[in-house]
Amino acid sequence: MKNLVLTLSILVLFIVPTFAQETLQDKYDAMLEETETYEQYKVIPRTRLNAFWSEAMDSLNLKQRSIRELRSETADAKSLAQQARGELAEVQARLDESLELNDTIYFLGIPFSKVGYHIMVWVIIIALAVLGVMAYFMFIRSNSVTKRAKREFDSLQAEYEEHKTKARETQVKLKRELQTAVNQLNERRS
Repeated sequence: MKNLVLTLSILVLFIVPTFAQETLQDKYDAMLEETETYEQYKVIPRTRLNAFWSEAMDSLNLKQRSIRELRSETADAKSLAQQARGELAEVQARLDESLELNDTIYFLGIPFSKVGYHIMVWVIIIALAVLGVMAYFMFIRSNSVTKRAKREFDSLQAEYEEHKTKARETQVKLKRELQTAVNQLNERRS
């Protein structure tokens, strides 16, 4: 008898909801309205009460199964989220490593950050520019000193040539005078 009631209850649960879509509350209200009243009590046949109880248990089991499935889905979702967080952390670590590697420039075997490398290059360029400007001004100064020294040398050489010429003329003049004196002396002796 119980098997029959249970089978009918299950059939009613699956067939009736598809046709009428009644809720348990609707069925309970209908059962109370259709039952007879004896003094102040409602008389509900056991078969109907058992059928309602079976429907209630089936509905409760269905809800519990639904809750278990939702909990299982929630656990799966949490597991997937945890796995995704782990993968995200791994990807983030690889991204950070890649960014660090991408931000590093090796110069003469020494790792530099891009900013440090750019600063070093600009310092070298500015230092070379300053050295170039200093070399240019040193060249200009040396060139002017060299030109002045050359002018003074040319002036000194001209003065020396003039002195040399005067000295030669003086020497020639002195030789002539000496020769004249020697000739006069030789004439007096003779």
